[in-house]
Amino acid sequence: MNTHYRLLFLTLIALAGATAVRADSYKIDPVHSRILFKIGHFGVGNIYGRFDSFSGDITFDQNDPSKDAVNVEIKTDSVDTNAPARDKDIRSPDFFNAAQFPTATFKGKSFKKIDDKTYEITGEFTLRGVTKPLILKTTLIGTGPGPKGETRTGAEATGTLKRSDFDVKAFLPAVSDEVGLIIAVEAIKQ
Repeated sequence: MNTHYRLLFLTLIALAGATAVRADSYKIDPVHSRILFKIGHFGVGNIYGRFDSFSGDITFDQNDPSKDAVNVEIKTDSVDTNAPARDKDIRSPDFFNAAQFPTATFKGKSFKKIDDKTYEITGEFTLRGVTKPLILKTTLIGTGPGPKGETRTGAEATGTLKRSDFDVKAFLPAVSDEVGLIIAVEAIKQ
């Protein structure tokens, strides 16, 4: 093999190795993503809601979860339970206190690979200035091209938190302490 081809061959191997170890960065597409919650109501039903304004980024390396990262910021005043009067109450100091604490955040700290499609993400959730651990069971849905040729990836995560941990105690126990979360994300590779 002459020197020119050998150099080209070694360069290609080096580039392939660099690509294999580089984690991919994504931005959450809020138009195709949802952050939903449910909370028990008088022990007879569940109230569902969502947040309409949020953003975030994801770093994902399928071969090395130690390189993974998730950062999400939620605008607390964007809560929507399909009941304007209730939403006003939820934004009040009794619940989110959105005027004083306009954002809630989640920062993924560790990622445990369960299988090729399932991860357990342990992170810190901050609401009303209080930070507590939160575990999200996350299922990867897929990766593929979007309508403009961009690479998209999707996942859905579920978790549970206690609102009293964040000093949100209004109407306990009529409105349950436990809050279920469903986070459906589609993200665009950067």
